[in-house]
Amino acid sequence: MNRTKWVLAVVLVAMAILLAGCQQPTQPPKGATTPIPGEKEPIKVCGLFDSRIPVFKINMEGIKVAAEMINEQGGILGRPVEVIFEDTQKKVDVAVTAYRKAVIEHGCEIILMEGVSEEVYAVAEEGAKLYPKYPHILIAANAGMETNIKVINEYDKYKFYFKALHPDAGQGLQIAYDVVPPVAELVGTKKVALWIEEAAWTECMRKGCSFDTKFGKSEVKSIKEMLEEQGYEVVHYADIAVGEKNFLPYLEAAKASGAGVIMVVSSWYTDTVTLAKQWSTSGANDIQIVLWGGPHQMSAYWKMTGNAALGIIAPYFSYPELPPVSPLTEEFEKKWCAKGGEAGCPTIEQSTHHYISELFRIKEAMEKVGSTEDIDAVIKAMEETMFTSHTVISPQDCYFGRKDMYFHSYPWHPAYSLGQYQCGGKVVYVNDKEIARDHGYSEEVIKELHPEAYKNPAELREICK
Repeated sequence: MNRTKWVLAVVLVAMAILLAGCQQPTQPPKGATTPIPGEKEPIKVCGLFDSRIPVFKINMEGIKVAAEMINEQGGILGRPVEVIFEDTQKKVDVAVTAYRKAVIEHGCEIILMEGVSEEVYAVAEEGAKLYPKYPHILIAANAGMETNIKVINEYDKYKFYFKALHPDAGQGLQIAYDVVPPVAELVGTKKVALWIEEAAWTECMRKGCSFDTKFGKSEVKSIKEMLEEQGYEVVHYADIAVGEKNFLPYLEAAKASGAGVIMVVSSWYTDTVTLAKQWSTSGANDIQIVLWGGPHQMSAYWKMTGNAALGIIAPYFSYPELPPVSPLTEEFEKKWCAKGGEAGCPTIEQSTHHYISELFRIKEAMEKVGSTEDIDAVIKAMEETMFTSHTVISPQDCYFGRKDMYFHSYPWHPAYSLGQYQCGGKVVYVNDKEIARDHGYSEEVIKELHPEAYKNPAELREICK
């Protein structure tokens, strides 16, 4: 090379180095955290929720508070928790896009997702493709059984998925054995009206179901069949539409049938606020109504119904009436209620408890493994550990490692939190104490159950004037 070419080459190299040094640093993806010198990279938790829906907004707030609590404890193995939310619009295609963004762009190791089974099924399929390259944990509070069976039968493909809920079949067993019988005994009846929302998540409850799995065959009958086997007479049955608002024909039919209890199995999308108002002024208002799944789980329900909820029995998960299932129940209550200031505790519901508890379960599993990055090992730890800090469920009833159809989900468990709305909206838990004791709840929880305080709707209307 001659001298002129050599000098030119040196100049070009020097200019390239100078220009590289002048370039702006690459911006992190939206929602990502820019590392602080001396601080460990955060563990990213992505929440996939439709923020327009009140219950999902509550879920999102609960997840943020749980992350704050973990960070106040020093994070997970020294890594702080960062929460990022993506909107699903409660649409399958939007949810899948949001999921891919969470995994690929944000790099989330933990993903918490709203419990719409149709969305979760599609997201789980996408996750099976992503997991080998982007190990992560997906937790959703959906009830559909399809994902349970896939995790069992194709474990290596779907092992990243956990269900923070007892599935359809388990809920059917719970309602048929631990909800209707104790309430019917309080009422003194054997005649039941049964209404079930017609949706993917209630398939087993409406029709019964049977599954062949690597753990053996699982078979569960419909709620109606299970009640009839126990000697109850289902005198009125109805499949109700998702989003139903006109319950008067059902109420009239239940009254004409002679039912002593109306059991309503519905989701957040059936208008149980309107149901309470229609029931309270109908000819069926002396029939004890029991609701399952919806806003009646929250303290706001009383005001939402204009006090028409008087006498209704439903799972209730708001503070401060909630019995302390674990130390985390009380710790979270203090943090959550502080958000309301003088106004008191903000409303909360069942799935919020599940999401916050699962964050602490993952923290415990990662600390047991000694790694936040070996997701395969963390999954194994989640399967093998009896988690004792759930805020509303006993350890035996939130165990992920059962070798049956409940693998990676909560098994059938009693709704210890069946509350009756009494005078002024006061909630009294009327559960059977022995059922709760059989499922491992502590005496501290059991002392908060008062089936002897039950009063029928007609009596409550009289004494609460």
